[in-house]
Amino acid sequence: SLKNGGSGAHYRWGQSAREVTIAINAGSRRGRDFRVEINRSRVSVAARSCGDEWQHLLRGELQRPVLTDECEWSVEDGSLIIALAKDGRLGAEAEWWTGVLAGEDTLEARTADAVAYAALEGLPEEERHLATKALAMSSGLDAVHALAAKAAAASDGAGGGGAGSRAGSGA
Repeated sequence: SLKNGGSGAHYRWGQSAREVTIAINAGSRRGRDFRVEINRSRVSVAARSCGDEWQHLLRGELQRPVLTDECEWSVEDGSLIIALAKDGRLGAEAEWWTGVLAGEDTLEARTADAVAYAALEGLPEEERHLATKALAMSSGLDAVHALAAKAAAASDGAGGGGAGSRAGSGA
């Protein structure tokens, strides 16, 4: 399940402190049936529809810049998975996305999880605090107390973050 994200017209998305993950239903399509183009500030995803026809599923300016050399995509279990590496040089507060594309606000507050976003990434306490603050600002004031309690529990707990396996580059 994708946390800290939402849904667009043809996709679902989620985020951690370091990455935005986009999932698009691939059906029976394989890697060669997709055209994925990612640059620092734009993304374009098209799928083969009929013959030589291509349908755009996602296209536009990204909400924040990404590190293109660290972005990857693959087709897994019936989904096109795109991993966009956030540009961490912008600072923790600047890294909270409210949508994939510029001007979008598709963040679903009910999927927000400060622990999954920050603590599990193994961030230092100060960065974890900034991420929780950004989450609270994005999710509304009613979530502030719950998020603060989660962040405090995470920093008092066993800590440690898992490193997930990364999918290979596009096919």
